[in-house]
Amino acid sequence: MTSSLTPATPAAVSTHAHNALGHSEEYFGAYRDFWWNADFLQLIARRWQLQHYRSVLDVGCGQCHWSRLLLPYLADQPQITGLDRDIKWSQGDPALQRRFAEQGASLVFRQGDAVCLPYADDSFDLVTCQTVLIHLADPLAALREMHRVAKPGGRVICAEPSNLANAGMASALEADMTPAERLAAYRYRLLCETGKRLVGEGDSSLGDGLASLFRQADFAEVQSYLSDKATPVLAPYGGEEAQADLADLRESMLPERVALWDSHVARWVTALSREDADFVRTYAADVDARHARLRALLESGRYWYGGAAVMYLVSAVKAR
Repeated sequence: MTSSLTPATPAAVSTHAHNALGHSEEYFGAYRDFWWNADFLQLIARRWQLQHYRSVLDVGCGQCHWSRLLLPYLADQPQITGLDRDIKWSQGDPALQRRFAEQGASLVFRQGDAVCLPYADDSFDLVTCQTVLIHLADPLAALREMHRVAKPGGRVICAEPSNLANAGMASALEADMTPAERLAAYRYRLLCETGKRLVGEGDSSLGDGLASLFRQADFAEVQSYLSDKATPVLAPYGGEEAQADLADLRESMLPERVALWDSHVARWVTALSREDADFVRTYAADVDARHARLRALLESGRYWYGGAAVMYLVSAVKAR
């Protein structure tokens, strides 16, 4: 969750990336482990009474970042199922399984699609996902599937961002821009998200409408929260969290990462008007100059960032 220069605020990546990496692996940076404050999750866990939930389905589990965070708050000896459509993640990870076992939990993996979950009705106490629905052409279908496989009285929890809101937040880079430059930067992000949605690859700002989707999927007791995480990045950039954040920022400027992002954008602009597509291409062509400005700020110790990101945490229960 770095500055709005970088399109990688949380997991802003297409589901159709054709490369050797697993889905979203290019954005599995070290900072992903710092997305949530532990005391905030502890509070939310009490509100949701997670201590009563034992069987858990982590949809689009990836490397199980999200279920790892929820694990301490679940019932004793929880049974975690990590489901992902990507073969790299669904084939399992012995190291992760050992890590869960050390905390008294079982962890199994399975390949499957969020919009067609390979489980019977009423199978899990808790069904959850983090930054998964933003990649789906039909997130409502996925929520209805989560509703189907949850037990009566069970809970579904989804964490999804509003990346356009995040794009409007300033860092040292944006603070030096003219109003016209900031408008252009926001227009670029808006058009990228629009194109992504139009070609059927999801809505990177789905979090704004997530509670409404829960209601449409016939859930009861819909609750919505915002992450309270806001850890500023300030010179001299000490601490593990700041270093992880800056490492992700620097990696976003590597040529291979820029090329990967450009490959996504090339698909998305096909759904835009000629005028909007031309704007996106022209703006993207100036990326080297923007990266040079950012590197100069980092090297001089003048870079700062407020450290916040709009991340919705929405939950509801399946009526008995």
